[in-house]
Amino acid sequence: MTDPTAQPIQLTDPANPPLPANATTDPANPPFPAPPNPPIASPEPPAPPAATGTLGAMPPAASRRGVSRGVVAVLAPVLAVVMFSAGVFFGNAGLVSGQAAPSASAALSGPDANLALIEQAWNDIQNNYVDAKNLDNQALAYGAIQGMADAVGDSGHTSFMTADQVKASEQSLSGTFTGIGVQLSSDNNRPVVGTVIPGTPAQEAGLQRGDVILDVNGTTTAGETVDQTVARVRGPEGAPVTLTIGRSGVANFDVTIVRRKFDLPLVSWAMVPGRNIAMIRLEQFATGSTKGIEDAITKAKAAGATAIILDLRFNPGGYVNEAVGVASQFLSDGIVYQTVDKSGKQTDVPVEPGGLATDIPMVVLADGETASAAEIVTGALQDAKRATVVGVKTFGTGTVLGRYDLADGSALRIGVERWLTRNGRPIWHEGLQPDVTVALPAAATSDSLVPLVPYLMRDMTVAQLAASQDSQVLKALDVLQGKG
Repeated sequence: MTDPTAQPIQLTDPANPPLPANATTDPANPPFPAPPNPPIASPEPPAPPAATGTLGAMPPAASRRGVSRGVVAVLAPVLAVVMFSAGVFFGNAGLVSGQAAPSASAALSGPDANLALIEQAWNDIQNNYVDAKNLDNQALAYGAIQGMADAVGDSGHTSFMTADQVKASEQSLSGTFTGIGVQLSSDNNRPVVGTVIPGTPAQEAGLQRGDVILDVNGTTTAGETVDQTVARVRGPEGAPVTLTIGRSGVANFDVTIVRRKFDLPLVSWAMVPGRNIAMIRLEQFATGSTKGIEDAITKAKAAGATAIILDLRFNPGGYVNEAVGVASQFLSDGIVYQTVDKSGKQTDVPVEPGGLATDIPMVVLADGETASAAEIVTGALQDAKRATVVGVKTFGTGTVLGRYDLADGSALRIGVERWLTRNGRPIWHEGLQPDVTVALPAAATSDSLVPLVPYLMRDMTVAQLAASQDSQVLKALDVLQGKG
């Protein structure tokens, strides 16, 4: 799914040598603590990852059951890969051979020879394409860079970002967004509203979870990626966007929404009806996440909470330093996770002292969109046997991303380290298995309040909670029976 995923802070870890001057740890999949261009435990939304301009501003967040990883609506679209071929082409007269060019490998070898191939392909296109005067050279360059990033094979992690995507990523991780206020995922190759952020233009316009965005300003979304749709829904503050919405049970309709700036509520919480259990939800690991979790724990305890459900579903990750801070609220000692650099050097990242809830019974809710920094926290609490993990297998982000800024404001996000859980388990492309596997019902609808989130739970009765289709929350309550 996903774009609302935020981003950046730059990490500085004395145990690890500094990255090159233009490298920073990224906001789409953040890793450790950093200031200017923070590392990200690799993301989204996703996502995209995701991403984050929730269609405006949210982290790759809540998407529907059975949909692919959501992309935060704040992220810009990813350019398609451009594949070069040289030497022959088909024309109206049949097969035509291109002019023979000296072999790049004749004078060069190794990486330099392959780099020469790229230059040769560029020159062949510039010198021979029939409409060369109208070539978009930036699109060619971006396509080549995107192709290289994709060819690395670190899908969803090592990637290329345009200058607009870089700005959106930074905005997302700052917690402030400009947009309409939804998070999108993909269902049957169409963008679907996964979450409507409270207090945003989207909520005021009546958008609902499960709404399908069919057109944006009269142009179909068919065949688009979520990122591409997000890029078209995003726009300047005060500018309107017209969406054609498909909703079960009603005829398709248009809605015009004026974009505006809003803050993403990173942390929300509520007492579970009839129980001394607090449900705390973290949307993404953006700047301020640790402080938000501390505040929620303090208020929940004051309200009588004797157990906690930590909801990390649809959480695309973010800054690694925030992951360490959040995990440290629930762990008294040991490490949070381990890193392994390209030389094989392994480094333990310790728990920070002073956690506020190091012995309170708890459950972590996780799903297929729980990624990056969210997996670091999930894995740490699971390995330490501090929490029972309920839900389904997580996304499988296992690299820490460094951001390398390019000359025009675009950037490469490169997986500079792998990370392992507290006990040394790999996550990359594997994900984390829950202790108790529970999937949300495939038949759940937007009217069934699935998934439950704190702002919905606040006004529920015990009977309404029991009738909820959020099987993951109900199983968490079973696990905590007698503890809150």
